[in-house]
Amino acid sequence: MFKPSHRETLINDLHGIFSNGEEKFSLLERISFVDVLQRLGGDRYFQEEIKLALDYIHKYWNHNIIGDLNMTALGFRILRLNRYDVFSDVFKKSKGKEEQFFGFGSSHEDEKLASMLNLFKASELDFPDEKILKEARVFATTYLQQAMKETGDIKEMKNSLPMEIEYALKYPWRTRVPRWEAWNFIQIFKQQNCNASFVNNIYKIPNTYSQKLLGLAILDFNILQAQHQSEMKLISTWWKHSSVIELDFFRHRHIEFYFWWDCSLFEPEFSASRIGFAKLVTSLSVLDDIYDTYGTIDDLRPFTTTLIRWDASMIDNLREYMKIAFKFVYTIHKEIASEAKRKHGPFVHKYIQSYWESYITSYMQEAEWIASNHTPGFDEYLMNGEISGGLIVIMVNSLLLMNVPLSDEIVEKLDIPSSKLQALVSLIARVVDDMKDFEDEQTRGESASSIECYMKDNHGSTREDALNHIINIIENCLQESNNEFLKPSNIPDYCRNLYFNAGMRGIFFLYKDIDGITNSYQKEIRDAITKILMEPIIP
Repeated sequence: MFKPSHRETLINDLHGIFSNGEEKFSLLERISFVDVLQRLGGDRYFQEEIKLALDYIHKYWNHNIIGDLNMTALGFRILRLNRYDVFSDVFKKSKGKEEQFFGFGSSHEDEKLASMLNLFKASELDFPDEKILKEARVFATTYLQQAMKETGDIKEMKNSLPMEIEYALKYPWRTRVPRWEAWNFIQIFKQQNCNASFVNNIYKIPNTYSQKLLGLAILDFNILQAQHQSEMKLISTWWKHSSVIELDFFRHRHIEFYFWWDCSLFEPEFSASRIGFAKLVTSLSVLDDIYDTYGTIDDLRPFTTTLIRWDASMIDNLREYMKIAFKFVYTIHKEIASEAKRKHGPFVHKYIQSYWESYITSYMQEAEWIASNHTPGFDEYLMNGEISGGLIVIMVNSLLLMNVPLSDEIVEKLDIPSSKLQALVSLIARVVDDMKDFEDEQTRGESASSIECYMKDNHGSTREDALNHIINIIENCLQESNNEFLKPSNIPDYCRNLYFNAGMRGIFFLYKDIDGITNSYQKEIRDAITKILMEPIIP
């Protein structure tokens, strides 16, 4: 149905455009090409061309030949996203009194809106202490929101700029996982291509080229989607024949888990990591429900020992449902460990086992708190919660299943406390989940959450006080994680991409409005799954 040969033809045509020595691209056109390629999801085919363009852009940037507000904001975002050293002080020339930003290259309203949109998106990449980007975000947000109020019905408009503004405001950068970004930008770019003048004004890309870029993006998206559908069938068959399906007390979310990882780790070569992730997190969800709500403390103690030791000879002492759960989890764990050792060598065992033991121990700690009706202190809860949230186990196992070079030294750098990014991702996962699940957890009888623990430590504080404190933690973590993700580092990019895109941004995407895993029946989550995994994009 979707021919890879046609995709190769388009790729070759575009390679020819980029390599044509007689073709002269302006600075803004080069920036726009990189921006569009990366947002459409086809950048992996043009890494050499993108690197040449970025080096060219950065050379001019260092010579302070930048331009108006639109070019400054777009160039800043593109360079920072691609881990070039750029500084937010560049926006000082566009900032007036009372936090006003100016310097539009044109008096045309579309150009002004495009400048504000690019300023808004640039401001989302702020590092700690970059005050001017925070001011830019407030100003640009207010400007864009006011413009949207005056726009009218977006669906009836042929100009897709309001579509993009609505999307950017609704889905902040922290939530725009790569596959979701590609789907949405394809829709926006399709609309732009219906009106060549808007393409030229906003993206500065000649219509002939934009048609090829769009054609490649749609075809590539659909070809990848077909592969992902095959993988989902494998997972569904695996689930249908698994022994644990007879247990009726836990959430069945294997497709949602696959969707989570597919939104970021979508490339063909990472199939094993996607499938392994879906199986692993399904097994962890079984344990989560056993420890949180179903198991008694007396049953959980021998269960914990059996899990930590991976000792199948001990299962005779367990309750029947725990025997089934252990065999299910044990099989998956062994399968992943075996594949990881095959790919990378025996050194991986110590990390797999160490993370696993910490994870199960943290679960038991929370079960002890629930059984004794004890609410721990806020710091004590977070220290344990960063482990029990499961991201540490998930990330290392997913990384070990990827077809990428790994060594003891690289994995060591991703370990807590060595890896600040790992710690930030784990903390974000814990507190974001707590914010969305607070009411449900109270209903189920769980006493320990970051909300309750903060209120205990700060007598007289309200739930709103606790939520505001956690929101501040999240905002600080985001700036720190931007810094860890986007600054030059000796940690390989594929590691940071996995941790930041699949881990952190995946959490924000799925938990943007609700707990999108537990409440995956909600329309917005069902629609997203349908768009990404079920329905091909019509050219």
